[in-house]
Amino acid sequence: MTIDPDPLLDSVDILTTSEGAHWPAHVHDDHELLSAITRTVTVVTPDAVYIAPRGTSIWIPAGVVHEVTAAPGNSMRCTWFEPDAGAELSSRVVVTTVPPLLDDVLAQLSRYTEPERRARAEAFALDLLGDSGDSEVGLPTPSTPWLRAVTDALVAAPADRRTVEVWAAQSAVSVRTFTRQFATETGMAFSRWRAELRLRMAMSMLANGTEVGRTARAVGFESLAAFSAAFRRRTGVSPRTFARNHGSVTDSRA
Repeated sequence: MTIDPDPLLDSVDILTTSEGAHWPAHVHDDHELLSAITRTVTVVTPDAVYIAPRGTSIWIPAGVVHEVTAAPGNSMRCTWFEPDAGAELSSRVVVTTVPPLLDDVLAQLSRYTEPERRARAEAFALDLLGDSGDSEVGLPTPSTPWLRAVTDALVAAPADRRTVEVWAAQSAVSVRTFTRQFATETGMAFSRWRAELRLRMAMSMLANGTEVGRTARAVGFESLAAFSAAFRRRTGVSPRTFARNHGSVTDSRA
C-alpha cells in the first residue's frame, strides 16, 4: 500500500464571536464541507442562497464563488477535500445531513499525524461522506443587478414588507417587467420566492432556539396563526414541533 504523506482532507473547527462572522465572496481550489454544529450558517453564491440550520452541512464544490455568514456564538467546522481525494457528494452546492460518525471522525482528524493512520482515517471519512442524507438545493437568485439587489435586501431583512409595486418602482421598471424577469431568472414568482425565503429563515431560527413568536415577527408574519399555517403547509409540522425536533422550544402556543 502506497501512503501519500500529504493529507487529502483538512478540517478546522471555528467558534464565532458574539457578533457572528462573515467571509466575503471567495473561492477554493478544494471541495468544502461547511458544518453548522450549534447555530446557522448561510452561504450565498452567484446563483442561490443556502441556509444550513444547526446539525446540517453545506457542500461547496471546488471553484464555486461563495460568501459565508455564521450566526453569533456558532460552533462550526470547515473541511476541505482535495479534488483528487475521491469525494463525490455532489457536483453542485447542496445542504445535506452527514452521518454523526463522520462528524466524530472529522473532529479527531488532526490527531492522526502518522501517515498510515491518517490515510485510514481519511479513507473512512470519505466512505462515510457517501452516506450523507437527503440534499436540498438552495433558493435560486437572479443575476440581473437590480433584481439581485432586491433579493439581497430580503435575505438581510426577510421581514421587509415592501410590495412588488414598490420594489418595481425602486428598480425603475414596470411591475410587469419586474415580475416577468424575476420568474424568468429564478423559475419562481416573486411572492412564492419571498414566502420560501421567510420559511427557510424561520426553520433556521427555530433550530437555533429562537422562540416561535419572535421567529414569526422576524420573518415578516403579522400573526402567529398565519405563520403557523404557512409553516405547517411547507414542512408538514407546526413550528413548535419543528423546534422540538431540531432545536429548543420556548413558546408553546404554535
